[in-house]
Order: sequence, then C-alpha cells, then structure tokens
Amino acid sequence: MIGVVVICGFCAASAATALRAAPAPSSTAPNPASGQTVMSGVYNEDQAKRGESISLRKCVICHGDELLGNEAPTLVGPDFLGNWTTRTLGDLFDRTKKTMPADAPGALSLQETADLLAYVLSLNRFPAGEKELPSDIAILNQIRMEK
Repeated sequence: MIGVVVICGFCAASAATALRAAPAPSSTAPNPASGQTVMSGVYNEDQAKRGESISLRKCVICHGDELLGNEAPTLVGPDFLGNWTTRTLGDLFDRTKKTMPADAPGALSLQETADLLAYVLSLNRFPAGEKELPSDIAILNQIRMEK
C-alpha cells in the first residue's frame, strides 16, 4: 500500500511539474481577462458593408432605414445600447441568429449574422479594426458590449 501512495505521489508531482513547464497554448481568441470590448475594433469596414447589404434585404422592413426603428425596436443609439451593455456580443449574436429575420427566424447563416452585427456596431459608432468579427460564439462571448 505504501508503494502505491509513493508512486501516485510521484506521478502527481511529475504532472504538476510538466504543467508548469508547458507553454500556454496560443490563441487568437479574445481573452475576457484582457478586457476586450466592442471599443477594441472587433470588426472591419468591409464586413460592415456586407452587413449593410444584408440589412437592406432582410432588416429594414421591420427595423427601418439605418435600423433606427419602425415596427421593431431601434438597433442604434442609447436605447439599444442600454439594453445590451451588460451582455456580450455572443448574447446579441445568439439572439439575432435564432430570432431574425422575423418572417424566417434562424434563416441567417452564421456569416450573415456576424456581418449584420458588424453593421450594427458601425451604426453605433464603435471603431472598426483590421479583422472581421468572427461567427464563433465562444469568441463572441468574450467580447463585452460596453462603451
């Protein structure tokens, strides 16, 4: 019995040493500890232009020109931002993907949803960056909606 405890103790110590010595995996995904927000340039201008095109075809009928509200609520300005500032882009992405457009919920592709969010971010004057907003919910869940 003592031999088993010694071996297990040795294995645990070896595993702990190996974990400390191993380099951390690299990732291009945002790190919530890094404090990434929509102010970090999380989309690019080309993506926002694609989102505008999708918006003209699928969103303005309910959300109005430039998504300022019509039959459906505005997606621009303090009222919209006030509803989302305690959430993440992942929350907004998930809601958009599952419920829009109103006449065909869930019909938007992952890429169309990301492009639309990029357009909404641009309309709300969040800065563009160099990379496109990803359609990966795990990454989007790490980007906070705050100004």
